[in-house]
This record gives sequence, structure tokens and C-alpha cells, in this order.
Amino acid sequence: MPVALDVPDLAASTPLWLALLTVLVNAIVGALRGYTDTDRHWDIVGVTAFALLMGLGGGFIRDVLIGNLPAESLRSPWFLVTIVVGVLIVLLIGSHVPRLGGVMTFLNALAMGLFAVTGVAYATEFGLSFVPAVLIGTLSAVGGGVLVSLLQGQIPDILVASAPNALLAVFGSVVYAIVAVWSPAVASVAGIATVIVAQYVVNLLGVRTRPAGPAGRVAR
Repeated sequence: MPVALDVPDLAASTPLWLALLTVLVNAIVGALRGYTDTDRHWDIVGVTAFALLMGLGGGFIRDVLIGNLPAESLRSPWFLVTIVVGVLIVLLIGSHVPRLGGVMTFLNALAMGLFAVTGVAYATEFGLSFVPAVLIGTLSAVGGGVLVSLLQGQIPDILVASAPNALLAVFGSVVYAIVAVWSPAVASVAGIATVIVAQYVVNLLGVRTRPAGPAGRVAR
């Protein structure tokens, strides 16, 4: 008698601990962007704002675009508590966090993948078709970083030659949207795994996006 494979649907029913871990990782990354900025000396308000936008910004964008209001992260106090924890971690041991490069790379890819697949899942549940759903998933994954860059007065990395994070988010969103036609549960794992594996491949090969204009032609 065949044994059924019980795969949890991480996109539609994300365990609270995993959702909070995702927010925590992004909050730490956001807080570090303010904490390590030597050009502008951001105070505790600035560092907290970056943590808030990085941790919850992608979910805010997703929920606003699909009309899922109030935003999911505002329906439970644990998300905001997690943001505070992320800020405290950076304030207490911020100088040591960058040394955990391998761990942070994995957790950051996990966070991006989870935001991507949940974005697609929510969009699909609200009746959006394939392409808009993939767009929502991508914006969910990279939206927090874009908001932080704008607040810092910088051009978001996804718009210039850099690591192809936006493309990884698109890749994970597409994988989820395609596989979800067969099995949403398997699709959530496949979408997240795709982003994580692709992140390591990109880092290993040193892949960077190329400028589209004259600078790109000169670089070749």
C-alpha cells in the first residue's frame, strides 16, 4: 500500500514560527543597513524604521495590492514584537552579525523564497491570474529592500547592475505558480527551494546583472 507524502503547504498555511523567522531575518538585514551606514549616522528611530520596512514591507505591499486589509502582519502582535527583537539583536551584537555570512545567506534566501510563494498564493486566492500573481510574489520578495533603499536616498539594487535578487524572486514565484496547478503543498516547498539553490549558485559563480545601456556595451 503506497504511503502518501504529507507535505505542508507553507504558502497557504505558513507556520507562525516560520513566518516570524522570515520577518526576523529581514528585520535584522534592514536594521544592519542603518547600523552599518557610515555616511549617515542613523539613530534608533532610523534603524527601527529600516527593520520595520524590511521585515514587513513586502507583506504590506502584497496585502495592499490584493486588498487584504488590514495587513496580515498587523493582525497579530508577534510580528511587531519580532521587529523589536531584530533591532535589539543588531544593537547588541550588530558588529558580529556580518561574520555569520553563510547562515545569513541561507536565511535571507529562505525569507525571500517564502515571501515570493506566499505572495503568489495570496494573489491566486484573490482571483488573480498567472502573470499578476507572479508580479505580486516578486514584489513581496523584494519590496521591503526597495522601500529601505528609497528611505536611505539610494537607488534600489534591483534597478542597477548587482546580484540578480529580483530575478531569483521571479524564478521562485514562477516555479510555485506552475507547480501549484498540480499540488500547492509541493509547490511551496519547490518555490522556496528554487530560490535558495539559485542564491547559492549565483553566489558561487559570482553572477551579476549587466547594465542595459552604453555602459553595458562598453563592459563587454
